[in-house]
Amino acid sequence: MVFRSLGLMALLLLNQAASAIIPLIDAKAFSSEDTAIERAELAYPPIVNQSREWSVQPFGGFVLPHHTDMMAMYKHANGVGIRYRAAMKAEEGLGVLHDKLTYGFTVNLMDLGSAEAGYGIGTGALLMAQSGRNGYFLFGMGIGYLSQKFDALSNPRNVAIGSRYNGTMQLGYHWELKTFSKAMNMKIGSKEIDRLDLENKEIKDLWKLSLELGLMHFSNANWSQPNFGINVPYLGIGIKRALIHSYFHSYNDQNRLGVYPTTVRDLRESEGRGWKHPLTYNCLPSQTDVSQDSLATLNLGLSMNKPWREHPSKSLKLIYVPQWSHAIGFRVGRRQIELDQRKTFTNVLFDYVAENRSKTMGHRWRYGLNIFFDKSYLYTKFAKEPEGYGLKDFTEVAATFGHRWQFGRWGIIADAGFYLYRPSDMKRAYYEGVGVIYRVSPKIQATARLKAHLSTADYMEWGLSYFL
Repeated sequence: MVFRSLGLMALLLLNQAASAIIPLIDAKAFSSEDTAIERAELAYPPIVNQSREWSVQPFGGFVLPHHTDMMAMYKHANGVGIRYRAAMKAEEGLGVLHDKLTYGFTVNLMDLGSAEAGYGIGTGALLMAQSGRNGYFLFGMGIGYLSQKFDALSNPRNVAIGSRYNGTMQLGYHWELKTFSKAMNMKIGSKEIDRLDLENKEIKDLWKLSLELGLMHFSNANWSQPNFGINVPYLGIGIKRALIHSYFHSYNDQNRLGVYPTTVRDLRESEGRGWKHPLTYNCLPSQTDVSQDSLATLNLGLSMNKPWREHPSKSLKLIYVPQWSHAIGFRVGRRQIELDQRKTFTNVLFDYVAENRSKTMGHRWRYGLNIFFDKSYLYTKFAKEPEGYGLKDFTEVAATFGHRWQFGRWGIIADAGFYLYRPSDMKRAYYEGVGVIYRVSPKIQATARLKAHLSTADYMEWGLSYFL
């Protein structure tokens, strides 16, 4: 008995020394009623994870008059957002090793406050990065519909946007204010339930109250003039329902893998709640399958140009990602200029991109060359297109540098371009490109990228890339 007690004390002391890698346990988690074995289990508490959640969030804000011609459109706006958030599955890559990155989808319905602006509907994909225990940053892109647009005769006061169908973006920060569960709110001491029964009560979901501050944006990327865009800063308060599960690190069986029901006690003892899909634990590579050294040269679901390699579990696919990858691409975009003499141009882009794998999984640096064919350089207001022009009169050549964040088949790219040649100084000497990519196959990638010169959008590019 003495040796057992000394062993348990040593275990607790070692746990304190390893506090840098093991979450700290709230002192309140220890109870005088806990046994020595129970206290030893607290040294390696269960990790309570969430798999997915649904939320409804009413919000209010205003149409931001970010241009002097839009002052008449300043009105209060309100609406409701419906959102789905989920942990990444192991097959999608980063979900295996990270619980701070989640994805989801949203639908936002809003009244823009005036007859000129009408109402808007925005829907799209979201990427959410956990910030601390109770918050996350969000970034979303998608498509939107506006019931009203500019018309010189019927709606001249709406100078913000010239199209009903647009692209949308959403940025924000989300706080979870309160978390509660029916099981945790049950009272102890009644005839129906005692302390032990309560501690072992299974929790399948949690309800949460939330607060969110953000910005919604509608723009057509110069698809149709005018294109000042509609910006709606907002504040939302919502309610969420999250499904949870536990992944246990038992004090005497640290290598145990599996998904187990979460109890009231698990939630009480857990310092934080991460995000994992239940399938993740069933297909994590063990030390006998993949060594630590080999993990440095393996990526999960991120390669575009090598055959799939199946993990022995058959449920996890490991792919070798080379240090460098090379791709050629073709994209097209449409832009419209001038409000009083509208002229539409269809532009073509060819590019070459070389990507270098960084030490952090899912991150790659991008270097490339872009060649644009943009005939808007030939446009003169109220004049005919000039005769006898050549490629040099509408061709742009630019060197690019950027970064790709990959999470499963989806990724985000951010590029900076510097013109090596342009027909005139009508545009700035540099541009920015921000977009999303989707891996159609190991060789083919679809890209949608917004090209802009600081705050001025050039046009939206759509196309495909082929990995060599």
